[in-house]
Amino acid sequence: MTTAVMYNDAGLITAVRTGSTNGVKVDAEASGQSYLLTDESVDLNSFYVNVSTKTVVRYPEQPSDAYVFDFVSEAWALDITLARSLAWARVKQSRSQEEFGRFQWGDYVFQCDEVSQRRIQGAVQLAAIQSSMTLEWTLEDNSTQLFTATDYIQIGQSLAVHVSQCHERGRMLRQQINESTTEAELEAIVW
Repeated sequence: MTTAVMYNDAGLITAVRTGSTNGVKVDAEASGQSYLLTDESVDLNSFYVNVSTKTVVRYPEQPSDAYVFDFVSEAWALDITLARSLAWARVKQSRSQEEFGRFQWGDYVFQCDEVSQRRIQGAVQLAAIQSSMTLEWTLEDNSTQLFTATDYIQIGQSLAVHVSQCHERGRMLRQQINESTTEAELEAIVW
């Protein structure tokens, strides 16, 4: 079996064909790209081509997803823009877990996933219309509690503060991420 390795000017492998020497050579020539033939097993994600020596080389271990391969130096280089993007994705995920997890009003702990938030908002709207209403609510621990219209308005306010605080903290961390210039600075930013 012969492998044809097609690659671009930098050395990035763009396609691999395996088969008879004549067959893979025809495919490689038809691609219009630079290529080399080898008896090695080669895959796109593990190898590149050293264009000066025209040899297939295994990538060194990637330090993290924030690194991109620099074909000139044949080493991984930190892409600070990508690193910032990955850090922000990590913070956003933590923010969502916090925002849609739970919140507390007085001694009571409420679920605040999206459905629960809509239900609380509905109870607050009803409380605004019916000031004498009383409703039983299932709390996070599955116990139930009777709340008045005034309670529901305060619960709704507490939920709004909880969501606002999550986003305020997210904005603060986003600014820190945008101002970071090193991977160590980005790793130090945690929810």
